[in-house]
Amino acid sequence: MPIVAKLNGIVEKAPVMEAIAGMGEVDRAMRTSMLEATRGLAPGTRAKAQAHAGLIIDAQDRAHADRLKTIIASHGWPKISETSERTAATAVMIANHSGDIEFQRRVLALLEPLAKSREARPEDYARLYDRIATIDRRPQRYGTQGTTCQAGKYAVPSDLEDPKRLDARRAAMGLQPMAEYLAALDKMYGACIQPTG
Repeated sequence: MPIVAKLNGIVEKAPVMEAIAGMGEVDRAMRTSMLEATRGLAPGTRAKAQAHAGLIIDAQDRAHADRLKTIIASHGWPKISETSERTAATAVMIANHSGDIEFQRRVLALLEPLAKSREARPEDYARLYDRIATIDRRPQRYGTQGTTCQAGKYAVPSDLEDPKRLDARRAAMGLQPMAEYLAALDKMYGACIQPTG
């Protein structure tokens, strides 16, 4: 029976799913706590508090990335059909937050065919693609990383491939229109802070 095979596969992957889920919960809790604790602070104070919190978060991100590398080496990439959509998406989030560009490049190469076959979410591929493009100082394709700040509101990133077709590319990857994304950033983070220096 196909369902028996599917359930046995899930049981086999359960330790992987549990490990990735646990790392994801820690990742989200740390970032949510930082945002909640700093949301109402004055811009300068908020930037300093986030920088200090960022040191702790970065250390945890590196530990998670090391653990994910071990999981991938032992079990391969967590495909949606073998684990769950949430597990696969959380693995990408961990890679995205890792700060390890070579690891991110390896994950992007793994994700490209998986996103096309729906074994990974296309929007996760898009976010990692843009993260790497930004690090490489290339234009973003999907506008998922870094925005500009105009009068305290988040605005469209200035480093985009073919800006006129941005929303079409975003839609093809399952991402919301840019205007909705920017409104969500304003709500989540509060007034943006114009970078200095």
